[in-house]
Amino acid sequence: MQTIQTNPLLAMKNLILNLPIKAFCTTAALATLFLTGCKQKQTEFDAGGTLEAVTLTVSAYGNGNILWLHGQEGTQVQKGQLLGYTDTMPFYLQKKALAATRTHTPGPALDAQMDQVQYMIDNCRIISPISGTIINRYAQGGELAYAGKPLFRIADLDTMQLKAYVTAKRLSDLKLNQEVQVFSLQGEKEVFYRGRLIYIADHAEFTPKSVQTQSERENLVYAVKIAVKNDGFLKIGMHAEVIF
Repeated sequence: MQTIQTNPLLAMKNLILNLPIKAFCTTAALATLFLTGCKQKQTEFDAGGTLEAVTLTVSAYGNGNILWLHGQEGTQVQKGQLLGYTDTMPFYLQKKALAATRTHTPGPALDAQMDQVQYMIDNCRIISPISGTIINRYAQGGELAYAGKPLFRIADLDTMQLKAYVTAKRLSDLKLNQEVQVFSLQGEKEVFYRGRLIYIADHAEFTPKSVQTQSERENLVYAVKIAVKNDGFLKIGMHAEVIF
């Protein structure tokens, strides 16, 4: 007896093609309802924005050659930590000359000059003003520094700030230190973080140009900032959503 092999894909195709029109329409309608239901289950957020961090630029206090700089981009530093120093020799020689003069002709004027020179020597030390991570290094050892020359940019990445915009209608439901929910899309998963409302603008502004549609840019909104404890995966410039 001969066995006839049936192609399952071809059989399925014939079955679909031979469905009555009414049954086909019913199947399509059920599929549409299923997809619609899935979309309705998606989280609806109250606002979205960009993650920022508190950053400070460390600059040179005076003129002189940079003798030593510590840390590269990505280096973690502590508040008050020595990051480098510039050449103190010119100020040391000046202080030595003033000390010799004061031995013969002491006076308050020379004392004031001595204090000023010592202040300049102390300012040759480059100190980190905050605890954080070096995200930019602008100078190298051996370069000539001048007062105000940027040397490092340091960011506090332990706590990120989400800057978002809300309408006046939503503003009435917000208060400082309010606990909120923050969501960050990381790869294919949406990660939840707890946030705290730390800033609410006291005046309205037009929605920033980064918003895509012209109609939304014409709306008046209020800027808010939300502090979010960083687990290491939040980065400056990342987009995040919030539910108040």
